Amino acid sequence: MTVLSIENLSVTIRRPGRQVAALSGVSFAVRPGEVVGLVGESGGGKSMVARAVVGLLPGGSHATGRVRLGDSDVLRMDDAALAAHRGRGVAICFQNPRGALSPTRTIGKQLVDRLATHQDMSGDRAREAARELFETVGIRSAQRRLDAYAHELSGGMAQRVMISLATGCAPELLIADEPTTGLDVTLTREILRQFRHAADTDGRGVLLISHDLASIAEVCDRVVVLYAGTVVESGPAAQVLREPAHPYTRALLRSVPDVGGRPVVATPGAMPLLTQEPDNCPFVARCAHADRTCSTRRPPTAPVPGGGEWSLACFHPQTRPLDAGTPPPPAAEEKGAETGANPKPAVLEVEDAHVVYRSRFGSGGHHALRGVTLRLAPGETLGVVGESGCGKSTLAKLVMGLVAPTSGTVTVAGRALVGQPGRPRPRGRALRRARTRAQLVFQDPIGSLSPRRTVGDSIAEPLRAAGLSPAQREERVTAVLDRMELDRSILKRYPHELSGGQAQRVGIARALVGEPDLIVFDEPTSALDVTVQAQILDVIADVAADADRASVFISHDLATVRGFADRVVVLYLGRVVEEGPVDVVFDTPRHPYTRALLGSAPRLGPTTGSDGEAVELVKDLEEADAATGCPLAARCPFATGRCRTEQQELQSYGESRAACWRVPELPALIGRQAVTP
Repeated sequence: MTVLSIENLSVTIRRPGRQVAALSGVSFAVRPGEVVGLVGESGGGKSMVARAVVGLLPGGSHATGRVRLGDSDVLRMDDAALAAHRGRGVAICFQNPRGALSPTRTIGKQLVDRLATHQDMSGDRAREAARELFETVGIRSAQRRLDAYAHELSGGMAQRVMISLATGCAPELLIADEPTTGLDVTLTREILRQFRHAADTDGRGVLLISHDLASIAEVCDRVVVLYAGTVVESGPAAQVLREPAHPYTRALLRSVPDVGGRPVVATPGAMPLLTQEPDNCPFVARCAHADRTCSTRRPPTAPVPGGGEWSLACFHPQTRPLDAGTPPPPAAEEKGAETGANPKPAVLEVEDAHVVYRSRFGSGGHHALRGVTLRLAPGETLGVVGESGCGKSTLAKLVMGLVAPTSGTVTVAGRALVGQPGRPRPRGRALRRARTRAQLVFQDPIGSLSPRRTVGDSIAEPLRAAGLSPAQREERVTAVLDRMELDRSILKRYPHELSGGQAQRVGIARALVGEPDLIVFDEPTSALDVTVQAQILDVIADVAADADRASVFISHDLATVRGFADRVVVLYLGRVVEEGPVDVVFDTPRHPYTRALLGSAPRLGPTTGSDGEAVELVKDLEEADAATGCPLAARCPFATGRCRTEQQELQSYGESRAACWRVPELPALIGRQAVTP
């Protein structure tokens, strides 16, 4: 029995002057109580499958094949049948939950309307059911949240509301389209658990669309891998994601950073844009195993011998373990820790910095950073990790001089970028020159570029502000463009003409062209799919390797931080709770919060380290308070009265430092927690 059965689905989109073969002969099924992952790069056809299932194909589309939900074929439904199908038959959780929620109506009203339409509820019964649904997905103070608006919700809260709206329709099939993009590791884990719960408890079929393979590996029963609109491999998640047979699946998994330290291998090239169904293997141009047969014939889908439901479309399936033949990670080098009588001066120094965002009404405010102290030497890369709301972006703004410290000092290459307590505010040309010493690479590569300026103008802007001549600007721009491996023809393009990977390379080029002392990377890969992310991480690693420049890499993705950071700082509610060499902190975490983060981080490979037992936090971030005592006390299962009343200072534990007096006791406490029924 199946909830969803897709049989030989092909979708061609015809527009004036062009044609795109979005899907070519896609077939798979979803059963009741099953979570199926649909994975692949951006442009592979994942969202087009979802649109076909809900009957929302774009204009100019021509679809063939069958999309069966029960006994009905969605492709042959009339408007009335589609209206009933959307909601009771299938419901979808969108990638951008805030954008999908009405900004002018309370979220409670939106959910009550869904319940009235699809479950024939009314009045107090619908509102009570809405409150129960909010509690089911982990929304605390559910009664109060019913009267909130979308802009008042955090990213994780908005995604939970979207799940409530979808499940409130009581659908047979629940589709989640990239539901964890941009969320931190703890929220990602909680959101994915909600979809697993919907399948296990309510018996719904769940189709989970994502490029985050490591995350969905923990919740999916089966996985379907799409490439250029074709299914190249499908089968049980444990087999496909840990013993992949198709070269593309293997390349996709090798592109995924792993918190255990497995090296990332970028796949060269890009996915083709097909104008018609392929008559050969669409992966042939990027495959190291391709031969003449692959170029002239399209491989049929066939079962893997002894693999049960495992099947793939490949003439040369691979049988070696995924990591066989992968080069080992390079030996760690000590950077920025010069010994001798004359060590290089620090590039970045932050001393006891506090940042308070004052209320515009004159009273109160938000204490975003509390007593942060950092020192970064030339050639050193510092990773900054933590959940959303912990102060990572505020730290980036502080370092860049975009906000002034309420107290404490910040200097870059010996200069203050903004006015600070006891120091004069730099002005005019001195300020412009000081600002060129630190540059920022933004999270949204296209949004960070002016839509009215060409790529060439955007890259040259820092040089123009620094007063360089046109000839000097041209020389610098072409040199940095070559380093980013971008064709010079891109200089005349505008941001909307760039892919995500190209736009991020342009952003890095703009930051690098002024030869700064410090580059801050603020979530630079969170908006990219895994293969493009791997390519950009190679570029970032190359930039971070410059001996005279320091780098700060801010991310909620622990695996990417481990890939090339030398040291790591763990932030929680504006405080540094742990810091040290990245391998030491990740393999032997000391602070309960660091253990919780690492325990929530998705892994494709085996775990490393003997002292990394996970800690389950007990409350949401929004309810914690860092004003008194340890900031984690409200969520820590090992907190005592002393934790709630005494501020915790960083103490040395081997090569790392942690702000917790119970560090020596934690292994025993965690062991007792694990055996408690």
